[in-house]
Amino acid sequence: MGKIIDFGAAEAQSHGPGAAVAPLLGRVDATEMMASSIRLAAEGRYDGAVPAGSDLYLYVLSGATRLDCDGRAAALRPDDWAIIEEGKSFALSGGAAEVLSITVPPPGAGRTGAGFRGGVKTMAVADLPIVDLPAEKKRRTYLANKELAAGSERGHAMIVRYTGETLTRKHHHPNAESMFVILSGKVRFLIDGQERVLGRGEAAFFPIEDSHGLRSADGNPLSFLELHVPGAFRTHYDE
Repeated sequence: MGKIIDFGAAEAQSHGPGAAVAPLLGRVDATEMMASSIRLAAEGRYDGAVPAGSDLYLYVLSGATRLDCDGRAAALRPDDWAIIEEGKSFALSGGAAEVLSITVPPPGAGRTGAGFRGGVKTMAVADLPIVDLPAEKKRRTYLANKELAAGSERGHAMIVRYTGETLTRKHHHPNAESMFVILSGKVRFLIDGQERVLGRGEAAFFPIEDSHGLRSADGNPLSFLELHVPGAFRTHYDE
């Protein structure tokens, strides 16, 4: 059953000085991924560690912060992305920010297969190649796949932009969970047979086999972060 996630309504809990974490997606809803919002004050600091058997993705939704991991430091700004290897400790500090954290798969999922092996990798979305699909009025920027994540197939992530009014017809993934985090514009989703319009600050989650479709709500350009876990997902169209 599909789930709508409202970032603003997610209750945050303190996680050290000037830092709070709001769970967005957990074991009750998902088996392949776990998501939370890390909220940092200007002088806040968040310390975390990546569980064994998982890759960790970080995406900066707003503000700016610094990532320290594996002996390296990187400034992170809006729309920056990071992949962190299992077993690595990391810290976010040095600025007010909201950072989306996604663990693939969750701890204890029991999945096998090699994960990301590179310590930490950071990327600025603006610097990455864009795959233009003019016939579909879509543009894609890949953030995580087997190539970008040094062989890991634990997750697939990309920024998708609709350049005009377009449609992704009803489909499902027989072997993967999906999450769409709205970044700009309005998206009309088909969730459990009903249409729902979502905007920035909201996301849609779909479990394995759950059918969904989406299109621009008003014909204007829009963008979203799209994730599929595991990364070697299949797509079946329903009609």
